[in-house]
Amino acid sequence: MQSTSTTLPSHPPINIKLVGLGGCGGNLVSAIRLPSAQVDMIVANTDQQDLVGRVNIPTRILLGPQHTAGKGAGGVPEVGAAATRESEPVLAKALTGADLVVLVAGMGGGTGTGAAPIVARLARQLGALTLAFVTMPFLVEKGQRSRAAEQGLAALTEAADAVVVVSNQKILNFVDPRETLTKALTYSNTILSAAISGVIEQLSLPSLMQLDFSHVRQTLSNAGQTMLGIGSASGNDAAQRAVQQALKCDLLEGNLMKAKRIFVSIIGGNNLGLHDVSRAIDNIHQTIDNDINPVIGVANSPALNHQDRVRVTLIASKVGSFRRLHHTMTTQPPSGSTRADQPSLAFTQDQENLPPFLKLYRRGKV
Repeated sequence: MQSTSTTLPSHPPINIKLVGLGGCGGNLVSAIRLPSAQVDMIVANTDQQDLVGRVNIPTRILLGPQHTAGKGAGGVPEVGAAATRESEPVLAKALTGADLVVLVAGMGGGTGTGAAPIVARLARQLGALTLAFVTMPFLVEKGQRSRAAEQGLAALTEAADAVVVVSNQKILNFVDPRETLTKALTYSNTILSAAISGVIEQLSLPSLMQLDFSHVRQTLSNAGQTMLGIGSASGNDAAQRAVQQALKCDLLEGNLMKAKRIFVSIIGGNNLGLHDVSRAIDNIHQTIDNDINPVIGVANSPALNHQDRVRVTLIASKVGSFRRLHHTMTTQPPSGSTRADQPSLAFTQDQENLPPFLKLYRRGKV
């Protein structure tokens, strides 16, 4: 009997494309550090001058050269949308073959707000699971920019499979007033970079558990707006402490118990312990609803600076209208009410109130 053998790759490749839209998205994609073998990096903008400076990104797409002549969208989402539609053939060529498209944009501006829903819809038409990470404006940016951001988020939620929202205002509440603007604005980028890295690395690295791309697609497909939790710890019981941080993360804008689907990525160095991971996973099951079957991935990353460090990314979907809850918390109190009746959004000097992930970031341990 003749036998044949076929050499199969140890880890089937997943084609992942990370796309930064507009200035905000381009800034984050340019700053994130991922091995080129794991992901294709793309930036797209209506501002040609911005693209010229992104020398570390292999694929740079000028959106709507006929509509904007490379001079930007002027903060008008309709212009950004028209420019993106003009460049759909170029975008389609860049996104073809992707299994997962990760979009990054800031809501409220012209290019990111206008382009994100169109690119998300195109990516899904091409068969890719489409996950978007977006930032929302500060409360002081009320008026047209705030309205544009909410409208853009609604359109993006309809177009993408899943949308992770990070509120700049929520992060601002934990920033020392003496912090420089440049430093303060890096917080949202740091959080988004960690979350994006957690998802991409989980799918790119050999999994230590039976997790594959199909599990992730089932969890995030048609998920809508999602909640984000991040944790990071090192030393003894690092996985347990990182999971606890992610489950209690102050960025989780809603009730985790109401989530219908949960994806958790646990990434550690070579010192990742079996019993530590097992207890961490038990902690997840004890915290969430028993009817939910979370998708949990565990992987080793040789790229971690500290081999005893563990990073956890949690994405909870089907959480309902948590954005309306956030809006209610941040509106002015009605007449006749007292400040004591309202949730406090003021910065506190007590650094114990800083989210655990940002504490580590300030100490340079992330």
